[in-house]
Amino acid sequence: MNLKQLRALVAVFEEGSFSAAASRLNIVQPALSQQIIGLEKELNVQLFERTNRGVAPTPYGQRLVNHARLILRQMEIARNDLRTSMESEPAGEVIIALPVTATANLAPRLLVWLEQRYPRITLNIVEGLSSESGHVVETGKVELGVIPNAAELDDVESIPVLREYLYLIGSPELVGPESGDITLAEAVQRPLALGDRTHYLRRVIDEHVVAAGATLNLRYQQNGPKTLASLVDHGLACIITSYPQPLERNRDLPRMARRIIAPEVTRLMAVAWPRKRPLSKPAEKVRDGLIQLMVESAEQGDWKADIVLPGSHKET
Repeated sequence: MNLKQLRALVAVFEEGSFSAAASRLNIVQPALSQQIIGLEKELNVQLFERTNRGVAPTPYGQRLVNHARLILRQMEIARNDLRTSMESEPAGEVIIALPVTATANLAPRLLVWLEQRYPRITLNIVEGLSSESGHVVETGKVELGVIPNAAELDDVESIPVLREYLYLIGSPELVGPESGDITLAEAVQRPLALGDRTHYLRRVIDEHVVAAGATLNLRYQQNGPKTLASLVDHGLACIITSYPQPLERNRDLPRMARRIIAPEVTRLMAVAWPRKRPLSKPAEKVRDGLIQLMVESAEQGDWKADIVLPGSHKET
């Protein structure tokens, strides 16, 4: 197995045909076919099957494509790292993961921060649920990310930055009629829409509910961020999440947020990266920027959280 074979594999997968992949790689089709045949013989599996529309990967082909992309990406990171180590200004692409609850707050700040300080660094942001962010960091699919469950992951290095509070968020009819803080026992009596227990936030909520001797009024169990937001927007349920979470902006219906207390429900947010992959110089700059901007966001009150960054002397 060599890099030419892996590039051929990815090209055929992404283009859906051998002829288009050969054109993309600027080689003749028979040479491309021999690369795939060589892989199939070495691994003793069929990687693609012909269809009416071209070729489609077999389950073995799909699995190998996932590995090939990681290998090729790691090669690109190594190449950029060596090149930028000889330059005074960091340059290259950095892929990071952000949870959906933090993307709207952090992404614009970080992009502007990089433009002003390191214009040769290109940022690629992968956004998803917090559990998804932790997974892509641990498996090395991204170079670093902001995740809440770093302590649960075996193969990551992390720097804790913020301890964020959790809020009950929903339509005023469901969250109110009172305003201000709300006890956990009262909050979980509202009709709730939450992710399943594969998600770190759900496990945190369940643990606090059990400890408080309360009962969870789970109306809907859904994992999709857009689905959860739509349930809130239509007044069908509340969600429990961190703040900032978009409220009235770009919504047909208003939202109301009340901080959960008695007991106070929090989670620790960290900047993390794969333990087995040293950060490139551009990634180190992005990490430093993420930490700085998370702290500034908390200081300005945009991110409702305490600063727990080691050595910051700002933890409350």
